[in-house]
Amino acid sequence: MTNINHGPIQVASWNIEGRLSPVNGTDRRGPLRIIESIRKLDADVLILPEAHSEVSLETLPCRDELAAMGYELHSIPYGEEFAERPGAYAPRLSLLLLSRLAIHGLETAPLGDGRTAVIATVESVPGQLLRIIGVHLDDRSEETRVAQVRALALVVCRSPLPTVVMGDFNAMHGEDIWPSKFLRTQLVRTLAHVVMPDISLRAVNMARGEALSLLESATDLVDADPRHQPTTTPKMRGREWMPSIRLMQIDHIFTSSNLTVEDFSIAPDNGADHRAISARLSLE
Repeated sequence: MTNINHGPIQVASWNIEGRLSPVNGTDRRGPLRIIESIRKLDADVLILPEAHSEVSLETLPCRDELAAMGYELHSIPYGEEFAERPGAYAPRLSLLLLSRLAIHGLETAPLGDGRTAVIATVESVPGQLLRIIGVHLDDRSEETRVAQVRALALVVCRSPLPTVVMGDFNAMHGEDIWPSKFLRTQLVRTLAHVVMPDISLRAVNMARGEALSLLESATDLVDADPRHQPTTTPKMRGREWMPSIRLMQIDHIFTSSNLTVEDFSIAPDNGADHRAISARLSLE
């Protein structure tokens, strides 16, 4: 059952590599441990990119456990067939929205290249509505992400409601912060063609900063983490021997100017290559 909040709300985002579905051939965390980590996050609204690979919520094994935490569940399938992508680990994936707050409206918006944003209008405090927009942008091309951000900005600007946009953007800020600056050096760009190019070239592309710059210039959104702390590690499916060291900030929580970020945190390694991020928000 959803509830109406009476104070600051906690929002969170966590790309979990499809681990709400049974995981084969891995010593990393499966559904039960992911569920326990979600319980510890204790978010009022949670966006889970790459949440599961089930055909529908009806076949999601952990559906009852999530509902028992008070969450209303909404699954948004990705429009592309991931099985056709090199290195894909599932034939399909879905983004999952979990909300303990009363949902007054739910819609989706196509962003292009098979990606869809979910837009939930929730009651954050009695009588006050808040928009939560969950996204997972393309991981292969900054040009594609820029096009997706253009579509996303139109969605953001069409309502005056306080707005949170969060998820896996696969994009970094282009400001003079060390990960972006380092990835844009000539040496790294040259080595990226030799050392694990399937990952390295995408990382270099994510450091260009164009997509997030466009988002901030086209809207009043600001990153809830002004320090731009890294959120993702190389310890991903198929490379679980890699260290769990945070290297790049590609997961973000953006908030509109009529929201105050009281706290921002990054969770420890709970079994996916991304770390969960969360923010406590209040209305100005």
